[in-house]
Amino acid sequence: MLLIVSNKTDLATDYLIVRLHERGIPFLRINTEDYLLSWDVCFSIKESATHVEIRKDGQESLPVECFTGAYIRQPKIPDLNIADGDKEFAKREVGETLKSIWRAIDDSIWLNAPRRLLLASNKPEQLTIANSIGFKVPDTYVGANYESIKKFYQAHSGKIIAKAVKHGFDFDGYKARVAATQKIDEASLASIKCYATIPMIFQNHIEKEYDIRVIVVGSDVFATAIESQDHEETKTDWRLSDCYKIPLKQYKINLPQKIVSLCLEMTEKFNLRYSAIDLVLGKDGAYYFLELNPNGQWAWVEQLGIHNIRDSIIDALVVNKGRM
Repeated sequence: MLLIVSNKTDLATDYLIVRLHERGIPFLRINTEDYLLSWDVCFSIKESATHVEIRKDGQESLPVECFTGAYIRQPKIPDLNIADGDKEFAKREVGETLKSIWRAIDDSIWLNAPRRLLLASNKPEQLTIANSIGFKVPDTYVGANYESIKKFYQAHSGKIIAKAVKHGFDFDGYKARVAATQKIDEASLASIKCYATIPMIFQNHIEKEYDIRVIVVGSDVFATAIESQDHEETKTDWRLSDCYKIPLKQYKINLPQKIVSLCLEMTEKFNLRYSAIDLVLGKDGAYYFLELNPNGQWAWVEQLGIHNIRDSIIDALVVNKGRM
C-alpha cells in the first residue's frame, strides 16, 4: 500500500490520486491540516520496540510498516481550535509530532524523504554544488551589503537580476503574493539601499533563448522548453505568466546527454529520487543552472500533454524495494 501525504487543496496530488484509482493501486491519503480532526497517530516506544500506526476515521489502523511507498507534497499545519495565546506553541508541537511520524517511516520508501526535502532546499548550496559538478551557473552574489551589491552591479555593466533566497511566493492563508525575479536598473539599485537589510540573490543577467523545466524521477528525465521570451512580462520570470494570464508556448525537448547526466547527478547529490530543476538556454548556446526544487510542481506539464510524469512517479513508488 502507498501512503500519500498532502493537503486538501493540492491539485497535483488530486491528479496523482486519479491515476492511482485508474491503475487499481491501493493507497491511503492523509491531508495534514486534518491531523487530530479526521486522522491521528498512535506512537509508542516500549522496551526495545517502537510501534507507529495511523488511524483514520472509519478505517482500520495501519502500522507504518505496511506502506511500501510514500509520497509527500506541500503539507500544512492544522488550524486547531486553540486560544490565540497558545497557537504558536500548539503549531510547534503539532509540527514536531508530524516530523516524528514521517521519520518513523523508513527513508528508503519515500519518493523524497521529508528530512531530505529540507536539506535540498537551500539555493546558495544548490548553486555551489551545481558549479562544482560542471553546470554553468550565473555569476552570483548573495547578501545585503549595499556597497557589495553596487560593485556587483558595476562589474556586470548594470546587467543583473535579483531574486529571493528562499522562494518568490508567499501565502498568508487568503491570497498569494509573488516576489518575482526582477532586473536591477539604476533606479532600483538606488532604492535597494532602503531595504538592503534583507539578503537577496543577485546574478548576472543571462540573455535567454528560453527557460527549461526539467523533472527528474529516478532515472527518468523530462525536459520542457518554456518560450518565456515571447512576452515582455515573462522575459525575466516566466512564472508571472499565471499572474498576467499569458499562455506560454511549451513543448518537449531533448537535452544534451551531458546536461541530462548533470541533472541526475544534482538530484543524487541531495539523496533525492525526484526533483524539479530550472535551467536556461542562453543565446550563447550554453545551458545555465538556476535552481532545484525538491518538491516542485509537475502536474501542469502532463496536463498540457507534454510528458507522462505521474506514471513515472507511481512506478517509482510501486516498485520500491520490489514490494507491493
